[in-house]
Amino acid sequence: MADSPPKPGRSRHRSVALPELTLMTTLIPKTKLLTAAFIAALCASQAVVAAKAPSSDAGYTWDADVVVSDFKSNILELSGNVRVLQGPSSIEAQTAKGRGEKAENSRWSFEKAVRIRTPEADLFSDLATAAIVNGQFADARIEGAPARFEQVAGAANRQVRGRAGVIEYDFNTGVVKLSNQVWFSNGKDEVRTDVLIYNIREQRVQAGGSSNRVRGIIRPNNSAKPKNNSGGANGSAAIVEPASNDNPVEEHKDEQRLATDGGGA
Repeated sequence: MADSPPKPGRSRHRSVALPELTLMTTLIPKTKLLTAAFIAALCASQAVVAAKAPSSDAGYTWDADVVVSDFKSNILELSGNVRVLQGPSSIEAQTAKGRGEKAENSRWSFEKAVRIRTPEADLFSDLATAAIVNGQFADARIEGAPARFEQVAGAANRQVRGRAGVIEYDFNTGVVKLSNQVWFSNGKDEVRTDVLIYNIREQRVQAGGSSNRVRGIIRPNNSAKPKNNSGGANGSAAIVEPASNDNPVEEHKDEQRLATDGGGA
């Protein structure tokens, strides 16, 4: 008797559509946006990046030195060299707490030496919270004095980075929102404001939206070495990242120095 063909099995995998998340929930008044010339100068030096979300594997894993799990309340507490990983992205800290960690949707909190790594960005802070939706990182909010953000894979002299009291990052859209005493730079030009939104994939910057004005420094490309130059070989002053965002008077002094120290117009 001939063997009957095997019956097709049922796949245990199913695709799940992620909800569209965005940090850009409010419109910024036109009067508070950077001028078109400034935005062009800030982004002109960046290479064009295709608007493609990074791929990620299903599910997430974690490890730590010490683990305490409360089955009744469904809370997981981790301490000592904590790592939570999902595909190419990870969150590291010294302590972490996951609520509803056995469910597809959960919320985590992280403390002490927090670092969030993705294919697009590095974020550093003292405190962070992150949402996991359908087993995948969805968004994160970090706080610090200040919290820091750096774009990955940028040119050494065109490194996009920023500092703020609060930074929100959307894993799905690649949008970073900085608020509370923001300092932002593309390695050449600088912005100081209260609120700034940066789309990593589109390389678009929006700043403003509060009662305070947006302040910026534009350093034109200039191959001729100016007189009394103490900056770089191409006549550009080196970017000095502020040690903190606590003293706006000192920040203003930094701006005056940078504007005249070989890189001002």
